[in-house]
Amino acid sequence: MKKLLLCLFIGCSYADGVSSLAQFLQTRNNSISANFTQTVIGHKKNQISKGYMEISRPNKFRWQYDNQGSNIGQLIVSDGKTVYVVDRDLQQVTYKTLGQTLDKSPAVLLAGSSDIAKMYIVTNMPNINDIEWVELKPKISSDNNGFQVVKMGFNIKTHLIEQMQFEDNFGGRSQVSFRDVKVGVKFKPNEFTYVVPSSYDVIDSN
Repeated sequence: MKKLLLCLFIGCSYADGVSSLAQFLQTRNNSISANFTQTVIGHKKNQISKGYMEISRPNKFRWQYDNQGSNIGQLIVSDGKTVYVVDRDLQQVTYKTLGQTLDKSPAVLLAGSSDIAKMYIVTNMPNINDIEWVELKPKISSDNNGFQVVKMGFNIKTHLIEQMQFEDNFGGRSQVSFRDVKVGVKFKPNEFTYVVPSSYDVIDSN
């Protein structure tokens, strides 16, 4: 834990997953883009979704799910204050204020602040297939948004995020694999602003 905090302030050489995580959360990596494949592991059949993400720390992101190449896929956008979940097929938008509990959830871990040591127990794991792994467990069970553990994997050569794995309180598992990861990306000023179309139904989930 002390090593993670030290790395966040002074930087450190790469040697393990904790070091790679610390470097990944540093200021120079505050803007990130990547393609992703999300797999929800089922008992009989896995559910696989693909898409594209953009992140501007702190707490701004776009998470776009593709729908077989169409523009109807689900979109999740945060402007740093409010999170919008957009279902274009249903023409429906659900929004929620980005509050304290949501800030601590694994779902927005990549876009959150670098001070994750206050919220998670951070532990190195063995490297597997040239990926440096680190495990994060929430210190307070009520702040985990349903997840028991989060694992983050970093490429051993580039030290960029390559995988995230989640396990929920009911034993459910999911995995997100990233490719074409870029850091230091320059986004348009309104990239993380979402304007609700007048024809859409709006649901307040606060």
